Amino acid sequence: MRTPGKFLRFAIIIIFLGFIGLLAREGKFSPVWNNVQGLFPGKKEHKLTFVDYEFEPVIRKDIYQKVLATGTVTLKTGAEVKIGARISGQLEKLMVKIGDIVRAGDMIATIEHEDLLARVAQFAADLKAEKARLKKIKEEGPLEINKLKAGLEELKVQISLAQKMLSRNQALRKKGIVSESVVDEADERLLVLNAQINLVEEEIKLEEVRLQNDIRLQDAKVEKAVANILEEETQLSYATVTAPIDGVVAFVSTQEGETVVASMSAPTFVTLIDLKKIEVTAFVDETDIGKIQERQKVKFTVDAFPKKFFDAKIREIRPKAVIKDNVVNYEVMLEIFKKNISLLRPEMTANIVVTTGVHENVLVVPRGAVKRSGKKSFAVMKTEIALSEKSIELGWRDGDAQ
Repeated sequence: MRTPGKFLRFAIIIIFLGFIGLLAREGKFSPVWNNVQGLFPGKKEHKLTFVDYEFEPVIRKDIYQKVLATGTVTLKTGAEVKIGARISGQLEKLMVKIGDIVRAGDMIATIEHEDLLARVAQFAADLKAEKARLKKIKEEGPLEINKLKAGLEELKVQISLAQKMLSRNQALRKKGIVSESVVDEADERLLVLNAQINLVEEEIKLEEVRLQNDIRLQDAKVEKAVANILEEETQLSYATVTAPIDGVVAFVSTQEGETVVASMSAPTFVTLIDLKKIEVTAFVDETDIGKIQERQKVKFTVDAFPKKFFDAKIREIRPKAVIKDNVVNYEVMLEIFKKNISLLRPEMTANIVVTTGVHENVLVVPRGAVKRSGKKSFAVMKTEIALSEKSIELGWRDGDAQ
């Protein structure tokens, strides 16, 4: 008669155990058991279950080794040009103001130059006069030489006649027709003509030499006049100040009406900067400098655009350390890629990430999943019915991944 009662108790036990197993499988047994333990005094032990973890899959991806640094956006050498006056005078007109964009050759300012215009006109007149003198010498000098040459030809004709007369008188003297004095006169006439010819020839040579010397001297005077006018024109050109480079007006220190005085150094009244010629000076800690190499890729942000990344590469690693507050850093110069470079301004603070290496297609787990016990590293993994600890070998760390 007790068989049905025993069967009922057995069935209840089977159902209870099945319920316990279902709770354990779904990870709900631990809260129920904790509540049951709370009904009894004494030491209670909590064992972690599925509900105590957030599980993420293990994946493969590229892991990058990075070096973090800070730096400053700076101007390259030659990107900042201070423009001043090379002559003294009053600043008549200033054509630019701070923030203006100028191109190379654009007029920046003009300085009073009426006195320079007058001197240029004076030296131009001097040059014209010297050229006229040179022209006169070249025209009149040959005329004098030609006159002497004509006299020489006449003397040559006379000497030819004198030779014939001497020969005739010598023949007549032999016949006794003329006296000895007539022959002597003819001979003397021939000697005089020869002396005159020699004299005229020397005069011609002297005039030719004198003409060449006069021409050279006058050429020198013309060249001097040209040099004088070029000098004055150069001084006049300094009165117009132009931009030597493309850039933006960053500073204006002199206003219209003020007097500038040029001395050993030209007074600066406008400063131009070329915002396309900028770079980043990064300060890398001594512990990381060994990982840095030229041509490594770099990304950085600036406080003005915190969500925008700018691309660059390492151009130069300077050997001299910069020590500040007992911290040793090394300057690393970054070449900025042209894209979006117009957004940057000098002296902006840069937050820099240098990619120093990459491991491709490696297993990656979240950093929070890594546990340590002594020298052992492991992660908790979920199987179908229980949790297990899996030993892992750590490598590089990239953000929240390892």
